Amino acid sequence: MAEIVIEWDRERLLVVRGRGVGQRVELSLAEELPRSENSGDTLDIVQHLRQLFPGGGEKRRLPATVVFPRQQVTVHRVQLPPVPDADVPDLLRMQAALKLTVPVETVSMDFTPLPLQPGAATRDVLLVTVPNEQLTLVRRTLADAGLDLAEARVSGYCVAQLLESAGLLRDGANGRGVDVVAVMRRDFLELTFLRGRTVLFSHSGASWTAADAIERTLRAELSRARMSAADVVGDQKIDRIVLVGAHEITSAVTDQLSARFDGAVIERVDPAVLVTTVGAGLAVDVVAAAGALLSGVGSGVQAIDFANPRKTPPKRDLRRVKVLGGALAAVVLFAGVWTYRQGRIADLTRKKGRLDTENAEIRELVEAGGKDLEWAEKIGRWVDRDVEWLDEVDRLRKLMPGTDRMFVDNFAFATVQQGGVGLMTFDAWAKTESEINDLSRRLAEAGYRVKPYETDVRPAAASQEYQIKVKMELVLPEGREAGVVAESAS
Repeated sequence: MAEIVIEWDRERLLVVRGRGVGQRVELSLAEELPRSENSGDTLDIVQHLRQLFPGGGEKRRLPATVVFPRQQVTVHRVQLPPVPDADVPDLLRMQAALKLTVPVETVSMDFTPLPLQPGAATRDVLLVTVPNEQLTLVRRTLADAGLDLAEARVSGYCVAQLLESAGLLRDGANGRGVDVVAVMRRDFLELTFLRGRTVLFSHSGASWTAADAIERTLRAELSRARMSAADVVGDQKIDRIVLVGAHEITSAVTDQLSARFDGAVIERVDPAVLVTTVGAGLAVDVVAAAGALLSGVGSGVQAIDFANPRKTPPKRDLRRVKVLGGALAAVVLFAGVWTYRQGRIADLTRKKGRLDTENAEIRELVEAGGKDLEWAEKIGRWVDRDVEWLDEVDRLRKLMPGTDRMFVDNFAFATVQQGGVGLMTFDAWAKTESEINDLSRRLAEAGYRVKPYETDVRPAAASQEYQIKVKMELVLPEGREAGVVAESAS
């Protein structure tokens, strides 16, 4: 909770420092700083703030709360579908883009939910905005003075917190009645409409010009505020009017005011009872700033804070959990596949061992007869001559140059019964004839028998760069011939 509060008005700044003590606020500092006509010129303000708070600096900034009077902000009621509280901030921002008369990117906003009406098909919130340039100016000025903007509040909500701390707010009002708190300052009137501890609307108006015009001015501003509130939150019956001001000011308001406003009960509160201040005559002026000093105390008043607006709660990022879960599932799957593969290898190894044993026994049995032995050898060759054509294609790929120089197509495979010779034919396209000859040389060195071929100048359909075509026929190297029965595929 910041101990420094600055009420940032157009014509002056009210700077206070203090703390809450029980139901009162004790101020150790209360200063009024005038502003120059050029609102953007903050050099004098920075110098005054540095004199008041010399402990602040670039490395250690003192936290400060800024309070904007009602005339510095705008208030709108926005109706939303009955969505959960967590979804309100995002939905409200979309609605604000339609509701506001300025681009939503040019304002800072916060909101407070209004009481839910039983059986209502919608829920209402009170949207409060302030220009971004105003908030930026405040933040920059405080930073130059060695202060840090901790909160950016609105005066009406701060006054409600001060009255709540003093026990002057009713625990609950009826469904239609409202209380109106009138802060009667010498420079302006500020009226806040409350139901229980919920701020429904606030209004700022001109102050009186003479002592005999106090009641007339208050009556006129109350009428204007009631009409404005009706446009925002609907027509409201006024049950109570709380006048906050010096005794000589509030006593000038007679009970005739009650007859004009639904027979409302009029209560008068001396700000000196709420705030102990060091500046003469400043008690009523600093009630909003004093209420802001109670922001860290548990309060039932939901406040506006532009520096820390309500936002949608961050959703838990489950992507890492999903990635880890996927990785774990992949590991488990790999382990299962590996175990199955190892089991299959072991099973096939055992079968191969049995077949090798049986084959050895057969060889021993036919060793005595030459013809029988010859046929046994042929049978053995039958078993051993199983060609894996995909392996042959892979071996051919390794012997070929890159596809930027040559590519092949139209594979055909066959085995010839006589001698079990394995054959492979394919079409090859190359950019030059030398690359065809180089491939033929590599195949011969690898053990393939390359049958004579003739090149043909015929560009490939895939690319005109490949000009030379040849149809090659290979005989597999010794030891990789096909079985006895002829077969072919492409």
